[in-house]
Amino acid sequence: MQITHHTLYEDAVSSNTTSIQEENVQRGEIFDSQGKLLVSNSGTHSIQYTKPQNVTNEQMYSVANNVGKFVKISTDQLSTGNYAAYYILDSSRAKDVAKKAKLQYAPTTDVFVNKAKAYVADHKDEFPLTAKQENAAMIFQKMANAYSLSTVQIKTSDVSDEEIAAIGERQSTMPGINVGMYYTRSYPAGDGIKSLVGTEGKVPDDSLNQLLSEGYSRDDMVGTSFLEKEYEAQLKGAKRRVQITTDPKTDETKSKVLYKGKVGSNLILTLNSKFQDDVRQIITSNMPTGPATGGYAVVLNPKTGGVYAMVGVDRNNQNGQLTDNDAANVNKAQVMGSVVKPAMITTAMMRGVITPSNNTLTDQPIKIAGTASKSSWFNSDGNHNTALTAPEALEVSSNSYVMQLMLKMGGLNYSPGMGLSGLNTSIFGIMRNGLARFGMGVKTGIDLPGELSGLKGPTTASDIGLALDESFGQYDTFTTIQLAQYVSTIANGGYRIQPHLVEAIQQPGTNGAKSTLESIPTKVLGTVGWTEAERNIIWSGMNLVSHGTSPYVTGGSKIKTLPVNVSMKTGTAETFTNGASTTANTAISFVPNSNVAVAVVYPDVAAGNTSDPNITATYQIWQKVLDDIEDKDALNASTNTNS
Repeated sequence: MQITHHTLYEDAVSSNTTSIQEENVQRGEIFDSQGKLLVSNSGTHSIQYTKPQNVTNEQMYSVANNVGKFVKISTDQLSTGNYAAYYILDSSRAKDVAKKAKLQYAPTTDVFVNKAKAYVADHKDEFPLTAKQENAAMIFQKMANAYSLSTVQIKTSDVSDEEIAAIGERQSTMPGINVGMYYTRSYPAGDGIKSLVGTEGKVPDDSLNQLLSEGYSRDDMVGTSFLEKEYEAQLKGAKRRVQITTDPKTDETKSKVLYKGKVGSNLILTLNSKFQDDVRQIITSNMPTGPATGGYAVVLNPKTGGVYAMVGVDRNNQNGQLTDNDAANVNKAQVMGSVVKPAMITTAMMRGVITPSNNTLTDQPIKIAGTASKSSWFNSDGNHNTALTAPEALEVSSNSYVMQLMLKMGGLNYSPGMGLSGLNTSIFGIMRNGLARFGMGVKTGIDLPGELSGLKGPTTASDIGLALDESFGQYDTFTTIQLAQYVSTIANGGYRIQPHLVEAIQQPGTNGAKSTLESIPTKVLGTVGWTEAERNIIWSGMNLVSHGTSPYVTGGSKIKTLPVNVSMKTGTAETFTNGASTTANTAISFVPNSNVAVAVVYPDVAAGNTSDPNITATYQIWQKVLDDIEDKDALNASTNTNS
């Protein structure tokens, strides 16, 4: 038989003495746009176990006991099931369990093993283990939970030189056990960046099967949120593969590197970390008190979509505690108020109900039959009825103007006391499509998981009155990143650019070779389709918001003092927070044709608050733009260039 089936038996022997060990490599690092290291790796020695093929529980029990003599680990996570499984692998203890449980002792049968384990689990106090035995049981649990030929970590922190030496000297008697390197994330520039780049952790249960099928081990560290998750494939690298062979006669162990592995690729961000810190300080310092629930800001390059800063600070309005939550710019949506008016006026021009040369309407309270009067903030009683052009309507943020445009787009002309029975519900789609051209109400495509598109209210015939609210931004909800894409589309002349946080992916070179860079290309998602004349109406109106002379100008007095010609639009949306009347204070701003556009949102500000945190924060952010991003000459020069 040995002669005839020599190859068969040789393979059988080999399968019992040879295993493939996979060793982790360093995860890719993350840098800001200026080359500052934001996320790195800290490597420590670890005790690992690579589970051989066809290994039995009895064999792992023996190895676990051997390892436990030299390596001590925490037993806090020892499960009752594995406690019981370990307990009955000792024959004398198993016999004791059989006697107490009145079972026929048959250790090789599944029936006995399952019943004995269940009995121990239900009567754990009757079957105590010593501290050393619990230590070995915890090691056994980690080994048993591994899949065949996968590697799990037995101990990853505080591994002593004595433990390393003890394992190294006895490796031949501990099949699958070895000393390796275990890498964890470190943050040289501070932990604050975690709220945007995300974190890593053990393979999550909800994606366990998928990741295992992709070659991960249960104990591997993977990106679990934000950029770490989005760019997992690039950051993870490729594991080192080593073949471990043990001579069955001498127990001598030899290793052979089958693949040396490849470290993960680095991410180069569009983010300027100094500017990010400055914007965070600005958002925090202008945080309102009372019912306010946070402050959020995104600063984009309108030409490339690169994110200079993305800051989110949540506020607990019960105790005032602040928490960094930069991803809230992507996954938190709310009504934004009058910042939608440039898109509404554009939509009306593109549908021909007004033109760049004929766009004057009278601001007056809008009184619809059966509906409470709706008006502009400066003309609630009708004593300030005023003829407004489209740019002037933006300057003073006229609600009446855009409500009349909405009616015109629906085929109606306003008259006091009119009904809305002739207004088709398709008007909601008309307005929403107009907003979507700029990026509002649709996902921006930013390279972060979990992006929301926002909520759209119902549009049945019974909801038709809410079309009035939709026209001035008090119905549908949007995210801050959508607001930033929106203002970028206005700023660059009408191109909706996909925002992104990663500028390039860098594969480090080997043997001194230079690294290679894969740049993230600018991606145009769509165009507004307006004419230059229509665009200039919007640019003119938004410049009046910050530089106009009307007594009702809404941009305050600070923005016009900046050394660059910033245009803007503010918004105030009525909300309710914990039963109290509040407002969402928003602002978008830009310098036409430049490399910078800004969106700021403060939700749930107490009604009557006069601090204008949206305007003050916008002003201070532009000051830091001049310090950290772009000088005033370059910004001012951009206004002389047509897009």
